[in-house]
Amino acid sequence: MKAKKTIIISLAILHCWSLTACVSSNSKHQSVSAIKEPQMLLASYVTELPTIDGKIDTAWQTATPLYVVVREAIGGEDPKQVILRALYNDEKLVVLAEWPDTTLSDMRDPYVWNAASEQYERPSKPDDQFAIEFPIDGDFDINMLTTDSEYTADVWHWKAGRSNPGGWADDKRHLISKQPIKGAEEYNLGGHATVHIARPMDKGTPAYVRTNKPDKFTSDLVNSFRYQSASGSVADVRAKGRHSGLGWTLELTRKFNTGHNDDAVIHQSRDNRFAVAILDDELYWRHSVSGLLHLRFLPK
Repeated sequence: MKAKKTIIISLAILHCWSLTACVSSNSKHQSVSAIKEPQMLLASYVTELPTIDGKIDTAWQTATPLYVVVREAIGGEDPKQVILRALYNDEKLVVLAEWPDTTLSDMRDPYVWNAASEQYERPSKPDDQFAIEFPIDGDFDINMLTTDSEYTADVWHWKAGRSNPGGWADDKRHLISKQPIKGAEEYNLGGHATVHIARPMDKGTPAYVRTNKPDKFTSDLVNSFRYQSASGSVADVRAKGRHSGLGWTLELTRKFNTGHNDDAVIHQSRDNRFAVAILDDELYWRHSVSGLLHLRFLPK
């Protein structure tokens, strides 16, 4: 059953989970990536890739850092700097991301003991997150609430409280359509247009599953997720992040071509469009995004 949301244009961006920022100008929406030339992330070739452990080892000394400013998708305020680096070998791409975050959030929606009612409650509590998005098809250089175009994007979605403990990032897609699609939410943009947005996970076994609420007291705070070994297309992206007390260091890796039709193919022979986003103690509609970026592979 699809959900339907009727919202006016000025409020529609509150529900936007796009990796290109939503910028409102009267009834038009424009992505930050359309405002200036894309920055270029250069990937250096190495014969031996770094271990995916959230540590910056010697292999990264050959990588060229790219300093990217991300801003809140709603309003474009609160700029933060993300440092990106990239390495590759004959089979895989590895991306290193560093960004400031002084408040570690590595548990999502835990069960909290209520002594008065003698039972657990599950209030909403975000975990820190990072995402990279690559286009699969359609017009990628837009926001998710576009009324002009449609597109599908491949998303590597790392979550500190859910995918990180097992060393994964969720592999998923964003589907933006003017026509109804299975599993999509319907956004009525002030009666002027309708956009359908779906965010499906790729096929396979995810790295975590939600657990039932405990029926008796064990501790004041109980994790509401159980970790497991991921498999299938949803498990294409290995990732590990470490928090220093001042910020996150995250490594992500994936094959250029996974062989799955729900993934973007990363091309070594040409520039690849992408964008990044971070969520610092925020839920989906409150996130910081980059403009359009390009990934280029340096010669071997």
